[in-house]
Amino acid sequence: MRSPAGNRGRSLLCAAVLSLAGCISPREGMVTDVDPVRWDAPAGVVIPNADTTSLREMALFLRLNDRFGDDTVSFRIEVRTPDSLRCEETVLFAVPRGQSSAARARIADIPYRSRVQFPLTGDYRLTVTPCRPLQGVEAVGVRLQPTAAR
Repeated sequence: MRSPAGNRGRSLLCAAVLSLAGCISPREGMVTDVDPVRWDAPAGVVIPNADTTSLREMALFLRLNDRFGDDTVSFRIEVRTPDSLRCEETVLFAVPRGQSSAARARIADIPYRSRVQFPLTGDYRLTVTPCRPLQGVEAVGVRLQPTAAR
């Protein structure tokens, strides 16, 4: 039998390792599923924010299946802040070509904004709407990563 002190030490070691692993690549990701047969409706992603000072890199990501064949996509992107301000724009993205096995969906990471700062705490709501119907997109999401020091 192990002693309670030994288990506590092992637990503390595991917690330390997990916290260090979290510091290696701090990323946040929010995602929502869309209709892979014909995506033409708005898809909403909620970005909860508690950090009002950090700068972050923001990317859209698409989970694609073998029916997706486009090399560019246009989206109407609307952002609503926690205090209900709204910004909307239409953006054209090049979708990087990639190979994946038949058993795995392909993920396309598309840089969207650099050095983003969310000045308010609360939920930012991002709505992504394709400008024309798309086939083969299974999900859309937002990935945030701290901006590297210059």
